[in-house]
Amino acid sequence: MTATESVDIVIVGAGPTGLTAAHLCKELGLTSVVLEQRDGPQRSPAAHVINARTFEIWRQAGVDMDAILAATASPDDAGMVHWVTRLGGELIASLPYEQQGDDMLAVTPTPLRNLSQHRLEPLLLKGAGDIRYSQSWVSSKEISDGVVVEVDGPDGLYTIHAKYLLAADGAASPVRRSLTIEPIGPRSIQSFLTIHIAADFRPLVGEHRGILYFIADPACGGTFVAHSIDSEWVYMHPFDPEVEPFETFDEGRCREIVNAAIDGELEFEFIGVSPWHMSAQIAERYRDGRTFLVGDSAHRFPPTGGLGLNTGVADAHNLVWKIAAVEAGWATSSLLDSYEVERKPVAEFNSEQSLLNAFKLIEIPIAFGFNEDIEASQQSMIDALTDPGRRAGVEQAITNQAIHFDLLGLQLGYSYEGDLVIDDGTTTTTLEEPARDYVPSTRPGGRLPHAWINDNVSTLDVVQPVGLTVFVAEGSTMPEIDSEIRITVVELSTDLWNDVYELRADQALLVRPDQHIAFRGNITGVGGAVSSLF
Repeated sequence: MTATESVDIVIVGAGPTGLTAAHLCKELGLTSVVLEQRDGPQRSPAAHVINARTFEIWRQAGVDMDAILAATASPDDAGMVHWVTRLGGELIASLPYEQQGDDMLAVTPTPLRNLSQHRLEPLLLKGAGDIRYSQSWVSSKEISDGVVVEVDGPDGLYTIHAKYLLAADGAASPVRRSLTIEPIGPRSIQSFLTIHIAADFRPLVGEHRGILYFIADPACGGTFVAHSIDSEWVYMHPFDPEVEPFETFDEGRCREIVNAAIDGELEFEFIGVSPWHMSAQIAERYRDGRTFLVGDSAHRFPPTGGLGLNTGVADAHNLVWKIAAVEAGWATSSLLDSYEVERKPVAEFNSEQSLLNAFKLIEIPIAFGFNEDIEASQQSMIDALTDPGRRAGVEQAITNQAIHFDLLGLQLGYSYEGDLVIDDGTTTTTLEEPARDYVPSTRPGGRLPHAWINDNVSTLDVVQPVGLTVFVAEGSTMPEIDSEIRITVVELSTDLWNDVYELRADQALLVRPDQHIAFRGNITGVGGAVSSLF
């Protein structure tokens, strides 16, 4: 194949992970092309949780944050999770949905919000560069200086010469399959119908506004996702495709399922239905030569935790700066091996927590006393809710799900180990619930703690996407560093340095482009740290 054009990176897939990678490429001076087989952005609701870390990455990547944040759901509407008999029926119990309040501004400049993927993708297109829809990856062949990618576009086949290929092409990833990289783990844990409807259910939910509504009635059980209380919902309803093939669920049957889960009669528009299979799989490896798996092509989680999209964005953040460093000549290609070393353990932890969340939900039907007899289970639900002792047991089972919707430690507290982190001999803080609990720390490997430099600028914002950033106390004397790497020195106020970071005036932090700390130690040791890392 003779390539008709050349770029630094071809990205296959224009979901949030692929578009984030494109933004990062642009910010780092790399040319990229994004290939997407769909004819445009996502049209139906999918992922909706955007956690704090993802927003932080987008801030650094040059994404239009004003537009993104303006489109997010208000915590007043999306700040709770409810268990109800049916939508609009009796409220059984509620839990907060993550930490979305302004009190979170002490640990992140951008707290978690909900923004449905079909509304997000068009916003991520702005400034992302060369995005090509209706373009399918056909094949790729690695050569000495890159990868030749064959593409099927509206005008026929053509080829692109890329130095690297990023497979952000989803869970079914044709690129991954072509490399015979196996996803490890259960492929289908449970199957669901995702029934997409247009409806204003605000009169139905009343004062019990929320993002998720778990329907307890065993005759119609499932979960409503309020992508917009006023206009757009999805009902996730379990089904067994071996017993009831997906093709049997036409509009009439889907309407019956939704109506059965609603306490009352409200009009809604049926938009569509699709099957979805819960899985928990992680690719056996993330790299094959110059091709890398990012996002869902590398890992799939149950939705219990909202971790898929966010993990993919962090994958891109970890990888693209390393490619830029290699191409700029201040790191060797072996640096790219650290991508899998650092990101795969994060995916494994996220998968384990998602599975734990999913399996823990079984405590609730057990507390109700449900069994395979639907009518008997319905009566058991009524009895449990009218008996104070049994109801207390149900409410406790729901309370036990709290960590499912409170994963700040998982979102902000993950830390890397390996060749790109210099261990300073300290030990990590032992946390009772590492997925939930987050304790800011300047220990090497972790994300630089957020602190406000002024009203609008976070310490994370001044980490340079190109080169390395050294943080020191105000007035410190920074020794000259003999290196080809661009090094930016940031002086922090004495109060912030001493009281927030709890560091001495003679200490420094060396921070990587992905905002993770590579070195903490005496200011005179920074030059040696740079030399040993790169």
